[in-house]
Amino acid sequence: MNRHHYVTEVRRQLSDTNTYRKLQGDPTFSIQRKINTVIDKYMNLGTIDNKTKTYLINHHPVTPVMYILPKIHKNLQNPPGRPIVASTDSVLNPLSKFVEKILTPYTRLTKSFILDTSDFLSKIRNISSIPPDSLLCTLDVNSLYTSIVHDRGIAAVSLTLQEAEVDNNTHDLCIDLLNLVLRENFFLFEDDFFVQTCGTAMGSNVAPAYANLYMDHFEREQVYTNPGFQRHALIWYRYIDDIFCIWQGNHISLQEFHNDINTARPELSFTLAFHDNEVTFLDTKVLKDALGNLSTDLYSKPTDCNSLLLYNSCHPKSTKDSLPRSQFKRVSRIVSNPDIKATRLQEMSDKFRARNYPADLLNSESSRVLNETGDGLFTSQKNP
Repeated sequence: MNRHHYVTEVRRQLSDTNTYRKLQGDPTFSIQRKINTVIDKYMNLGTIDNKTKTYLINHHPVTPVMYILPKIHKNLQNPPGRPIVASTDSVLNPLSKFVEKILTPYTRLTKSFILDTSDFLSKIRNISSIPPDSLLCTLDVNSLYTSIVHDRGIAAVSLTLQEAEVDNNTHDLCIDLLNLVLRENFFLFEDDFFVQTCGTAMGSNVAPAYANLYMDHFEREQVYTNPGFQRHALIWYRYIDDIFCIWQGNHISLQEFHNDINTARPELSFTLAFHDNEVTFLDTKVLKDALGNLSTDLYSKPTDCNSLLLYNSCHPKSTKDSLPRSQFKRVSRIVSNPDIKATRLQEMSDKFRARNYPADLLNSESSRVLNETGDGLFTSQKNP
């Protein structure tokens, strides 16, 4: 990406005073003191032990740095940027990882939770058919991570811990550490320090769990209680901020529901896409025939390119030999129509051939996947 455009885009985002505030200098030392105060408090209460204290306090932190990933699928010439804060080994990173480990199991108990593509496919393939006049639709939240108001997000996490009957000291520890991670979230860009005053940074370990619990709280308050939703929504699944919905109603009722949730909270803005017969969700295209039967196909963005690992790269041979099988399994898992599946497998094989993979390896792995049963294809790695 052109350097001038890159810096201009980052500076444009950092000029948003509702989300970022410029600092006078490096706040690492003052944040370390705040962390020490919180840790000592819970050490004295017996909530954490010395081993945990040692883990949470980073005596030699690395300064987190902000960078952006260009969203070339939105604009190829002058793309907007997805802001990332590289926080590995930062002063707040151990706190973020600690709270993430506690919160993640609760995200998987939320009503609309989707773990990954395999989880999504296993769910919708349990639906034999839907009313033929139903609409397929997807929604996503614009810039969710940077839009979550701290007080609302922390209240959602607090409610989740209370409902799980977590003891008071552990609850308070999580909330205090989360407050530090969110409110002291600083980073460096070029020679300037900033703090993020709203939302959470993409790159923080706790961000996905935090965003999931916030969205669950929003759904319980604004979605599941909505009369239009109760009347028309047959299916509602969510992967963080990407939502798949089957709507048994006309376009007008769907637009009215969209307007309702779009105006429920000023910080949240939903984008809606719907169609009578097909929509894309994650890396899947969901299709509906005239009888209301659902099928799925592989979806790639128009800007997708063949970036598969070259076979003559210096990676271990076992790593390179495992890639065709994993990608063929992905194709076989997603594509439900046998005829289309054969075509998609051939297309994937052609991609590997273009990256110098041996024909005998591709033929053997493709045949293995075609003979594999459905149960093996839909296994998701779920941590109990």
